[in-house]
Amino acid sequence: MFFINIWILYPACWAYFFRVTKVTLLGIPVVGGMLSYSNTAFALFSLHPSVRYCPHVQDWKAYQDSPFLVELQEGSYDEKSRVLIVSGPCTLRQGHVKLECSYLLYDQSKNEIFVQNGQLKDSAGDRIFFDKGTLKSTLSAGTLHNVRMLTYLRERITARKIIKFSEEKIRAERISYTPCHACKDRLSEEPLWSLHSTIVEQDQKNSQTEYTDTTLKLKGIPFIQVPYFYLPTRPRSGMLAPYVGGNVGAGFYTGLPYYYRMSAQQDLKVTPFYMQSGGGMIASDYRKRFYQGAVQISGAANLAPKQQTVDHQGFRGYGALDLDSHFSPHWRFFMHEYIVSDRTFFTTRPFFGFTSAPYLESKSGFEGFYPKHWFSFRTLRYQDLSPDDTTEGSCAVTPELKYCYRSGMFSKKITADIEVGTVSLYNKEGTQMQRATMDSALEVHHLTNRGIQIHGSVRLGQALYSAQICPLSVLHQPSPYTSFAMLYIQPEKVSPLLGLPRINTHYYRIFPEAEVTFRYPVMMGCRWIITPELQTVAAPGKINSWRIPNQDSQNVQFHDSNLLAHNRFTGLDRVDDGSRVNYALNVQYQLNCTQNIEAYIGQRWSGTPPALELIPVGIRKGFSDVVGRVSWNSSWAKLLYRFRVHTPKLDSQTHMLGGSIGSKILECSGNYIFISAPPLAINPLYRTLAHQITIQAKTNLFTRNWHLRAFVTQNLKKNRTYELSENIPHSNRPLNQGVGVGYENECFLFDFFLQYSRYRMAEDLRPGISFGISINLKQLGKIQTSKQLFSRKPDKRQSEIPSFPSNCGVETFFPT
Repeated sequence: MFFINIWILYPACWAYFFRVTKVTLLGIPVVGGMLSYSNTAFALFSLHPSVRYCPHVQDWKAYQDSPFLVELQEGSYDEKSRVLIVSGPCTLRQGHVKLECSYLLYDQSKNEIFVQNGQLKDSAGDRIFFDKGTLKSTLSAGTLHNVRMLTYLRERITARKIIKFSEEKIRAERISYTPCHACKDRLSEEPLWSLHSTIVEQDQKNSQTEYTDTTLKLKGIPFIQVPYFYLPTRPRSGMLAPYVGGNVGAGFYTGLPYYYRMSAQQDLKVTPFYMQSGGGMIASDYRKRFYQGAVQISGAANLAPKQQTVDHQGFRGYGALDLDSHFSPHWRFFMHEYIVSDRTFFTTRPFFGFTSAPYLESKSGFEGFYPKHWFSFRTLRYQDLSPDDTTEGSCAVTPELKYCYRSGMFSKKITADIEVGTVSLYNKEGTQMQRATMDSALEVHHLTNRGIQIHGSVRLGQALYSAQICPLSVLHQPSPYTSFAMLYIQPEKVSPLLGLPRINTHYYRIFPEAEVTFRYPVMMGCRWIITPELQTVAAPGKINSWRIPNQDSQNVQFHDSNLLAHNRFTGLDRVDDGSRVNYALNVQYQLNCTQNIEAYIGQRWSGTPPALELIPVGIRKGFSDVVGRVSWNSSWAKLLYRFRVHTPKLDSQTHMLGGSIGSKILECSGNYIFISAPPLAINPLYRTLAHQITIQAKTNLFTRNWHLRAFVTQNLKKNRTYELSENIPHSNRPLNQGVGVGYENECFLFDFFLQYSRYRMAEDLRPGISFGISINLKQLGKIQTSKQLFSRKPDKRQSEIPSFPSNCGVETFFPT
């Protein structure tokens, strides 16, 4: 329903009531004085404070026992009739709550308070105006007339009358609500949308609010009218906003969730879906919160039509379990387990949140946290979701043990780190491995009187491996891009090799390393900061061995951000061995208060041959490739250019340009990427691994709230895809293109997009049209379509660029 949690969000804002339980005044007028009352308190109509944070509720609770102060210019108290009359401006304060009025009368004999022209304020900025009000001093009953409210979010609420019959029952007449802001120069203009009800009655005992004759108006014109409906003041079972959308794989789809409130600590949501091309599906989501944590169980079952079972089975679905339990102050148990039937299930069904995930990571275990210690025992399991994956498929890590210790600062400059861990890797198709590691380090930080920053470290890494290498991991065909990358052979194409035994290896590695880094920032005037950086590393070479399978260090990166890192590999199976010197120069220039320019350039010199995996990313014996970046930030533009060039001929290896430029009237954003194969590539036709540009333009040229946008992802290089023994040509058509239109202001959001994609990963993810729509009424709810996202590395069968080797460094520019 659209009308959900509207009036129950702000009932606490409809009225503030106060009471004076004890008055001890002389029967003489008091002019320009301040009176202090004890045992007094503000109170308010708080129906369900947990729905959202109401600052005035917190103000009242925090100061309900504090003294009650009255500021007045003129007042009198009649002891005989026991009536207090305050004429003229009057201010009542209690804590952060303040009531201003022009007239106040308190009749102690009748326990009634009468106020005229009242205005209530709280610390958050909520303001409530009313013409007159009559209240009981016990707060059991009261009436406010002609109520107007402006919340701290600039939402507006009006009511002809608000009556409080008792602590459990409230009635409002002729009430309206809108979150749209009022413009100073157009106060009489109708809001974009507003809600109006003739009568709203709330019964706290039955936890129910009834609405009579409710109308949704758009620009003052009635749009939807409901004669009668009711909503719970606390969460209750019922229907939720539907899912609506469409994409190539599922076609047009819709789903209607049903929410079942089992108790205050647990609930269940069941959603039946209908997909034009994907058939029927039912999804469920169960949640429970307990004292020490929470658990969530979700899943879906889909019976696909026969024409959709070419690449996968007829029954499709997924299951997920998330459990977190903090069973002690220092320890927690967690379980995050996921499983899916096939690789494209999530990609074609964007409402589950895993649309562009390249894999599913499941993990369970224990963790212990102490001031200087961290313990971890967990199991991990990975399920591949990328159809263009060239690794050895899904794997499991059982168990993984880790212990980390980090000392405090001693001798004011030195810290010590120790990390110990074991890993057991199991892979059905590929390599299996057992590993035990221990890394220790001492780090020193020093700042000289001249401002030179010195960082030194001494590290010692030890690792013991026992591996069973599968023949499929070593019998590869050479890649057409570089002699160092391998193409994985599909098991069904080399079935005779499956009978070969695994190769058993055992290896012990010890790796000492010492490093010193110098930074010397130099300020030239008030605009320039020039920082030269120098790092020297001493370490033995030729530490890496083929007996150690490379399972967690395949993602090799070399760029400006990790030039001074002690290790270019992301894991532990490979180390950045050999002695080397890294040097860089960082220049910053402040143009004015809003614009600055930064440039960074650096290089590495290696005294010994580095690991073979580093050569494709520009690191070799002697001078490496030159890496750097240039950035420009201003109020109307943000640009970042990153590069890597081969020396000494300065051949382009990697270029990336991204950012945005323009104002709200016309804004353009995008990114450009160029990745070249290493100079030693076998096939000269494949010098370019990626050459692609993505551009999006958005304009508010016509009105302040409406915008138009267009986007395109274009491949700029014609390539041939090498698939084992086949040579397939491809054109450079756009990979993705589309347009969108939207409207947005402070209370309403509308968005519609239409895109055409040429990605093809399976029968149910093929080139075609997708669309989406989103409608959001502030505080009412929204109907939204999840956008269909695609893998950052499209499959070579449908893409115009060949698949990237695992060590080409493309992840640097497309971070996950």
